[in-house]
Amino acid sequence: MLKNKKAEIVAKIKQRLSESDAVFVVNQNRMTVAESEDLRRRLKNADSSYLVAKNTLARLAVGGSAFECILPHLEGQTALVFSKNITSSAKVIFEYSSKNEEKITIICGGYDKRLLSASDVRMLAQLPSIDELRAKIVAVIQTPARRMATLLQAPACQIARVLKGYSEKQ
Repeated sequence: MLKNKKAEIVAKIKQRLSESDAVFVVNQNRMTVAESEDLRRRLKNADSSYLVAKNTLARLAVGGSAFECILPHLEGQTALVFSKNITSSAKVIFEYSSKNEEKITIICGGYDKRLLSASDVRMLAQLPSIDELRAKIVAVIQTPARRMATLLQAPACQIARVLKGYSEKQ
């Protein structure tokens, strides 16, 4: 490979590192082009990207970055997943590796200058996404309003019974 091509790849990795909140290292072995494209498409939907690069070039790019903690794990047939949404990316990687254990395995990750083990990445994958958390918060906020609406729609005799029972308890 020519030096200028290597420099382009290193620059590309550095750029993706600077734009990412998290990076995952996966071991990809015997993946077909179709499988690799499928994983890329899934990760793109999760606001992430997938890159296979030579470990020596990846080490050059990662050195001195916020994700320097992953350097010792860049061995073998690795690929990098650059993530802007850590939980959704972890979910995609975890689901894909669960279905294709012999072709892709999670090695580690890097987030906020900390190393994430493979078990940490699996734990992240099991957390609810930000959209799921928002839905739960909305449900908690709406519950009192629903109860009030139900109470207001009830006939007056039922309201009197409820209020009578409430006053007797106090």
